Amino acid sequence: MQKTLAVLIPTKTPDHEIMIDADMAGPLVFCLLLGFCLMLRLKMHFGYIYGFGLIGCVGMYTILNLMSDHDKSIDIFRTISILGYCLLPIVGLAALSTVFSLKGYIGFGLTAFTVLWCTIAATRFVEATLGMRDQRYLVAYPLMLLYSCFALITVF
Repeated sequence: MQKTLAVLIPTKTPDHEIMIDADMAGPLVFCLLLGFCLMLRLKMHFGYIYGFGLIGCVGMYTILNLMSDHDKSIDIFRTISILGYCLLPIVGLAALSTVFSLKGYIGFGLTAFTVLWCTIAATRFVEATLGMRDQRYLVAYPLMLLYSCFALITVF
């Protein structure tokens, strides 16, 4: 629950003790919720969600371990936990897309805001875990690309 609140309030710095926990239940629930919200729009994209999620998590795991110091590293389970929990704003966007169309200027603005929200939250989690404050923009760019893929699945 604390990780979910840390994602919903991205302006405060997450506690280090939250980052140690590699909770896998939250990301699984959020992926299922995203798939369910898309299914309400008659779009069966579970394969895309898990495919992009798996490839994105393995890619970010590799990038983060290559960029971090040798004395600090992150395991794949914490990477999946961070990326999965930060998918929550995209799930909210998907829930909103069941009621409203996101294919206009307002939808584009909401989608861009949601992608930035996910990116900022995940970047802060990685900063708290690995202490990569100086490299936060290098971390944020691939995260933004990953969450943009999920946003495109949600909108179209």
